[in-house]
Amino acid sequence: MLPTFHWSDYLVFGISLICYSLIGIYHRYHDVIFGKLTNCFRGINFQPKVRKKMNVEELFLGDRNLTLLPIVGSVMASFLSAVGILGTASEAYQCGIQFITLVGGYCIAFPLAAYVYMPVFYKLRLNSAHEYLEMRFGKLVRWTASLVFLLQMTVYIALALYAPALAFSQVSGLPIWISILSTGLVATFYTAFGGIRAVVWVDLFQLIVLISGFCLITLLITLKVGGFQRLWGIVIDGQRVQSFDIDPFKRHTLWTLIIGGTGLVLSIFGANQTQIQRYMACRDLKTARRAILLNIPLTSVFLAVQLFTGLAIYAYFAGCDPVLNGSIKRYDQILPYIVMILFDGVLLVRGIFLSVIFAAALSNYLRDFLADTVIIGFI
Repeated sequence: MLPTFHWSDYLVFGISLICYSLIGIYHRYHDVIFGKLTNCFRGINFQPKVRKKMNVEELFLGDRNLTLLPIVGSVMASFLSAVGILGTASEAYQCGIQFITLVGGYCIAFPLAAYVYMPVFYKLRLNSAHEYLEMRFGKLVRWTASLVFLLQMTVYIALALYAPALAFSQVSGLPIWISILSTGLVATFYTAFGGIRAVVWVDLFQLIVLISGFCLITLLITLKVGGFQRLWGIVIDGQRVQSFDIDPFKRHTLWTLIIGGTGLVLSIFGANQTQIQRYMACRDLKTARRAILLNIPLTSVFLAVQLFTGLAIYAYFAGCDPVLNGSIKRYDQILPYIVMILFDGVLLVRGIFLSVIFAAALSNYLRDFLADTVIIGFI
């Protein structure tokens, strides 16, 4: 019988959701907060006024005055997803690390987005990426593209929340409705309260949770296996560090990953409202360009971490595949499964992992939720 979550795991998950909500509240009432602090520590009689209603630019674009740090974190966090995190580790477990060739696509697509696509949108000072379509081709094209985008994002939001909830439910017994309802409500709350300022800072916080939690769990799995040297020997024997094949008829090849990866990244960072909205919120063109380019090393390193986690899991289960022996049904459950069995009785670790996965799901949800709101508001 698989172990279930301890109350401490739920506590960690709940605290993370509370932190996200507090960030939204802070960005809604930051004038009051700073005013109170000023009165307390300086003795200045400051009476701040809270605006009852944000204007459009403040809500959706943060008055176009956001700095580099939150934008970099937000751009990277919104590129990751819970589905991708579970799937990347599973990919390395089953087939090896050839997926790392995607980094070649990053090196092509991010500079193109930074120097070719993004400056066009930024200099026009648009509220929505689809406004550009109306300027070039007319309202019919814009409305059509907007409706297709809304349909795509609606389906994607559903999958982004449901897929990790289902994977966790099947290996831990955590009810699906708890994870979907809690993450959905919290994301809606702080997005509506704080606008894009809250979104980008929550994204940054979630990215820190995501990276630190993933590195912690990867380190613990490596130690459980017996150290890096033993892990690497098992991986080599299992042919999980294969050569980079240029044969275009194989499952993953140098050509398909670089060309396909370039198209994938460019479709998101060069033309998608979810990312363009973040560029528009930057204080200047230089900040927006830096935010895009810094994602080349950041996303590359995190991709490598995810793939190494998959290799560590392979080394742990070498000779005893949990899918083949019936412990789990699908390989996309392999990551939550190993966390549940390895850290049974270890307080907080499974709660951290739960927070990590749903931080990625939350980031995707609020990214698409805010983008959909902008599109609907400006159709």
